[in-house]
Amino acid sequence: MRFVDPTLAKAKLQGRDALLTNSRWGTRDTSENWANNGWPFLADFELSVATQIAERAFEVYSFTDAYNCGRGLSEYSLNWMTPEEEDEFQSRFDDLYLYAHNIDRKLKKSGISGGWDDFDLTVCLAKHPEALGDATALRLRSDINAHSGTTPPRTGIYLPLDDPHGTPQFCWTGKPSGTLKECATFNDLGLEVLASVGRQALWLDDYNRYQFVQRHPQDPRLTADPDFKDCANKPKLAASLIAEHAFTSRPCDWIYVEQLHGQPIDLFEHPSNAGA
Repeated sequence: MRFVDPTLAKAKLQGRDALLTNSRWGTRDTSENWANNGWPFLADFELSVATQIAERAFEVYSFTDAYNCGRGLSEYSLNWMTPEEEDEFQSRFDDLYLYAHNIDRKLKKSGISGGWDDFDLTVCLAKHPEALGDATALRLRSDINAHSGTTPPRTGIYLPLDDPHGTPQFCWTGKPSGTLKECATFNDLGLEVLASVGRQALWLDDYNRYQFVQRHPQDPRLTADPDFKDCANKPKLAASLIAEHAFTSRPCDWIYVEQLHGQPIDLFEHPSNAGA
């Protein structure tokens, strides 16, 4: 809103709408039309975010309104903006939408294991390294445990107790609560690829996974994929083939990971900790 409101005011001051109104399209391309119909979508989104921030004090988490906002805004013309203003608006909204999409994806906890796995988290972190900028020391709380299918006693991050390759999960105790799903972990194929290429090169080095596919042209775990023939000889697609078939899930016990606020840690100074 800090960008949109001044831009609307500027468009009004410059009288842009007088040049955009015509007999065929009427006021469709005007700032007035956008202010009356598009602006409320942004206002509702802003209000929903403020409400969600307030509800976090009660450990209540909910979906953002980004999808509805984006869909609504797409119905209304931005021709009243200059090309530079429209680019700036789209860039700001795209950044916000992607951020909100990741929140919604996490809260959706889709599928048996919640929708996130080791590959997803690694790629997401690579795209947003700034997320570790204010990292704090962590402590495992052996007194706070839960099992897949239950609501944990405390909101936060949980690690699988009995699987060193399991993907962490974020869960919350508010209503509706975010229960612990099954643990997303490597299957036999995933473990074999991990042993072959190593942890550091596993997801961020497409070439190593491509080489693995080249060494296993008859592996039924890969050839069962209907797109195998199209992917096998294309490095990026072959690498994605591994990511798609490297995981399974199972119920497990979980342990709470406590953030020690006030005890910052520089993960970039000790990069080996970042993938721990």
